[in-house]
Amino acid sequence: MKPFLLNLVLAIVWCLLTGSAHPWNFIAGLLVGAMVVSAYGLVSGGRHYVVTVWKIIRFGLYFFRILVHANLQIAREVVTPGLTFRPRFIRYDVSHMSIVEKTTLSNAITLTPGTLVVDVSPCGDYFYIHCLYGQNRDAAIADLDELAANLREGVFS
Repeated sequence: MKPFLLNLVLAIVWCLLTGSAHPWNFIAGLLVGAMVVSAYGLVSGGRHYVVTVWKIIRFGLYFFRILVHANLQIAREVVTPGLTFRPRFIRYDVSHMSIVEKTTLSNAITLTPGTLVVDVSPCGDYFYIHCLYGQNRDAAIADLDELAANLREGVFS
């Protein structure tokens, strides 16, 4: 979080030094700031800032794709006659995750239409998830595993 805030401050300083608050000038300041923050990270032995930002953007695009797909699936269900969904409750193991990872994954699952984290086991090792399209349990678990892996790679690595 600190490198991102430093990047924002550098972009604002860039705008003040150039005397222009145009959005393209701010974006240029963000790019110059990203290079400075990356160089500082490499010299101080920290994480590579641009790679971290790219991973977060890539996860955001992946999650946006999931959201669009789920919304289209629900919209198709609403406008077509008959019901094609097969709801199911799934117990999903999250014992290997930290509290922050569990909370973020739970929010990502609940934000996606057609899935909802209904409960957490008393020990905190399992989510109980209602899947609207859960006729194939293995496929639903694989989708949840893919979301968890992308979340771990894009946000927490």
